[in-house]
Amino acid sequence: MRRLLSFAVILVLLLTFPRLRTLTPLVVLSGSMEPYFNPGDMVLIEPVNASGVQIGDVVAFHPAWAKGEEARNTLYTHRVVGIIRNATGLYFVTKGDNNEENDPAPVPAQNVVGKVTIVLPYLGYMTRHNPDRRVLLAVYVLFILLPGIYILVSTLRELSERPVVARRKERLQLISSRYSRLVFPKKALSIFIGFLLFFTVLLTPRLDSASDGFANGGKLPVLLISGGVPGYVYLNPGDSCACNYTSAVNAVLPVQWLVLLSGMPLFPRSLALLLALLSTLMLYPLWTSRFPNVEVKRHGPRFI
Repeated sequence: MRRLLSFAVILVLLLTFPRLRTLTPLVVLSGSMEPYFNPGDMVLIEPVNASGVQIGDVVAFHPAWAKGEEARNTLYTHRVVGIIRNATGLYFVTKGDNNEENDPAPVPAQNVVGKVTIVLPYLGYMTRHNPDRRVLLAVYVLFILLPGIYILVSTLRELSERPVVARRKERLQLISSRYSRLVFPKKALSIFIGFLLFFTVLLTPRLDSASDGFANGGKLPVLLISGGVPGYVYLNPGDSCACNYTSAVNAVLPVQWLVLLSGMPLFPRSLALLLALLSTLMLYPLWTSRFPNVEVKRHGPRFI
């Protein structure tokens, strides 16, 4: 099972690596696109031909209304809400999902750097762009200093005990070869069904009828996904709206992830199925067991 999981991870990395090399990371510094992504998140920007940009895409661009150094060094990541084609060229009308008005001026096509492909929540806190020095210090200690010390100590210990380490590895490999892993299908199925029920309940929102449409009567934020722009409505507990939607789900995952996954057939039931499957695979020690390999040989009148 461990080999199967390792193979799956390696396969995913091999399939995505060519695309990852073309992506540019940017750290979100403002809340203009909340809740699609939030300050402290990291967004990956994929280069795109401006002629292929469509209404509803979230693009990174140099603001046309900025001057001098600000125009060259500043990047906005806002949603395209309109496209203008005239004798002077191609322009995009942009707007932050959390802003009430459009951006001050249309963005020329040549100012567009790329399109937002994926959002990595909170990863921006690990960069220098985070203004909170306490968070930077905590991230540095937890993710850089302590792992670095551990790697250094482990390397020095391995160098000083190389013969001992080699013999220990040989012994572990010998012990491992003497065991096989037995799968218990009934236990795996029960764990999978338990996770499936849990994620189904977790993702299912409570929408009540209201005078102006629908109200979020639950304790979790609800995401109503539709085909318009920006393509979703975010309802905090107690909020209501008069809107049409194609899918409704509790916002227990980042909004951008849910909007992208909404293209799955039978969403959000298929999402619950996927999460249950992944959770079950991660807990494979609960439904598998190691047992020694016993070789039966005929020795005279007895079996040993």
